[in-house]
Amino acid sequence: MLMNMLAPYIEKDLTHFYYPQISKEFSPHVTPWKIDVIETKRVNGFRGFILEITFEIEPTDGGHNIPIGKDRMTYEISYGPEIKLIHHTHLKTYTLPPE
Repeated sequence: MLMNMLAPYIEKDLTHFYYPQISKEFSPHVTPWKIDVIETKRVNGFRGFILEITFEIEPTDGGHNIPIGKDRMTYEISYGPEIKLIHHTHLKTYTLPPE
């Protein structure tokens, strides 16, 4: 459920990063099974309701599900819900196979 809720935010943030520097033909697509949760924590301790969640993500081309890169992203989620990207690290760019 968490991946389904965050997927539109992750895709929007990845599109801003990947287009047009890395990929000009398509926007990156995120599939829930290509998202790994690295760390979760409460910002204000055990009584707080502001969460930080760090993911490692492999976006794909959207058509053939070919990975185009690897990224680590940290989101802050608070009640409301308010979701914002607080850190993005691009780890790797993959070479796409020839058509």
